Amino acid sequence: MENLLATTTGIPFDQTENLDRFVFGWLDYALFSLLLLVSLLIGVYFGFFSKQDSTTEYLLGGKRMGCFPVAMSIVASHISGISLLGIPTEVFQYGSQYAACVITSILTAVITSYLFLPVLYKLQLPSTFEYLELRFTRPVRILSSVLFTISLFTYLPIVIYVPALAFAQVSNLSVHAITPVLCIVCIIYTSIGGLKAVVWSDTIQFSVTVGGLFAVLVLGTLSVGGIEQVWSISGTGGRLVFFDMDPSPFARNTFWGMAIGMTVIWLGNIGIHPGTVQRFLSVPREIDAKRSIVITAVGLILVKLICVFTGLIMFAKYHDCDPFLTKSISRTDQTLPFYVMDVAGHLPGLPGLFLAGLVSAALATMSASFNTVSGTIYEDFINLRIPDSPEKEAMAANIMKGIVVIAGAISVGLVFLVERLGSVFQIAVSMRGVTDGPSLGLFMLGMLVPWANAKGALFGGYVGLISMLWLVGGAQWHTIHDRIKYNSLPTSTVGCSYPLNQTLLTATTPTWVDPNEEPMILFQISFIYYNMIGAVIVVVVGTIASYVFGVDLESVDPDHISPMLRRFLPSRKYAEVSLREVPPSFNVAPEKIK
Repeated sequence: MENLLATTTGIPFDQTENLDRFVFGWLDYALFSLLLLVSLLIGVYFGFFSKQDSTTEYLLGGKRMGCFPVAMSIVASHISGISLLGIPTEVFQYGSQYAACVITSILTAVITSYLFLPVLYKLQLPSTFEYLELRFTRPVRILSSVLFTISLFTYLPIVIYVPALAFAQVSNLSVHAITPVLCIVCIIYTSIGGLKAVVWSDTIQFSVTVGGLFAVLVLGTLSVGGIEQVWSISGTGGRLVFFDMDPSPFARNTFWGMAIGMTVIWLGNIGIHPGTVQRFLSVPREIDAKRSIVITAVGLILVKLICVFTGLIMFAKYHDCDPFLTKSISRTDQTLPFYVMDVAGHLPGLPGLFLAGLVSAALATMSASFNTVSGTIYEDFINLRIPDSPEKEAMAANIMKGIVVIAGAISVGLVFLVERLGSVFQIAVSMRGVTDGPSLGLFMLGMLVPWANAKGALFGGYVGLISMLWLVGGAQWHTIHDRIKYNSLPTSTVGCSYPLNQTLLTATTPTWVDPNEEPMILFQISFIYYNMIGAVIVVVVGTIASYVFGVDLESVDPDHISPMLRRFLPSRKYAEVSLREVPPSFNVAPEKIK
């Protein structure tokens, strides 16, 4: 009976007596359901008691949003379940180098505030990609819109799957029973309430997320023996890695990878991402948008560092009894939910609070993405096909709501595919480099290279896309066939209370299965640089191609160029107007002028 129970649960038989710690109670379910209900009510409120009959109201919240809720909405949508599960697991396996995200956040905020935001805020465009049409031509805009849409539908199913996987681990429900519920709630409050519902729901959900993270952080620290103990064990285990200055682009993650590669990734997700820019435009003034960026940067730093420290606590607790090695969990991504139930399972409601935070992060990302993709698809593919009429604005809002429903249904369907693909998480993150890198490159080319033209941008965009398809596709093919593998730092099972004493000793460098089949050196580049490579290819090739096709700086609108680069534009020439005498009838005596 003990062996049977151990087989069905994956938990060693001498731990099965405490299985209740790893299963939700009624209070956990109550807190979890309450969060979904609150999100739903917010959408209903803004949908029926707030004006939502135009694209400005639906997409930009009537431009009356505040700095703080906008910033919290951006942070919440950026901190998905993948981040909450992935960062602690990353630290547990590979060390705390991710803590260099402090540098990443600061650089992203500065670059966004001074290079991208001034242009986009002044233009006040309902779709970020409309900028590319104004700066270049419509085909460039369509190319970027297609890249964004593909990236979104690659990412969303994973965002939904991760919290559903965690919830299924602590309940008797299957992943396929959970994902439709999450999507339906998100679809309802996003499609009905528009940006206002998204922003306020994200703010509340983010508060729950931070609360759950902080509670589990404190309990975990106490269970290990305090912060000093966490720090000591992590240092001995080689997890305290903050300044790995290895300049090699083949190292999995270094200080330079975080400072450069991750900054480029965040610029694509924050600096020019339609969902983020949409929120920046929802505040009344540009200075308010810049304040939102500062608050966003601080919020991202705090949450990311909490996730990093959670990873260190997990290592301190399981450094000598890795639950993955003991088969207590089936994949490393389940380490955090296992840890939460282990340290907080005896406190009714707390695991539910944490999982509610995890689901909140997923809902925030989903709602932001649904709201953004609805605006992008409408503005770039539908708007021009609808004739102008007094009813067009109201019709547009309804069409975008319909797009949200369709996008949600597609995402639910793709979850089934995600589950069957196995190790799809790293594949999907890498695949986003195929689309997000070239898309960022097009915006950089437009705002930072005044002499770039439409033909050069289009040529650079296609070259960047094809190059990244080859690079990422080749790297993933070799990874799937175990020709490229990054092994984690060592853990062991010598401290387990049951008879397991094997130790896993590995290195952090790539290991090739067959030296004779070693992949091409380009395929060995770390995935953290994919976005940067794609953006650089577009900028370099687009600039060279622009010179080949001919540069015409006179036709470039200064409003389309970042303020710091406008000095390279030629001075505007004004037509000379000859002076002539004013007819006597127009003369007015000085004493009659008051």
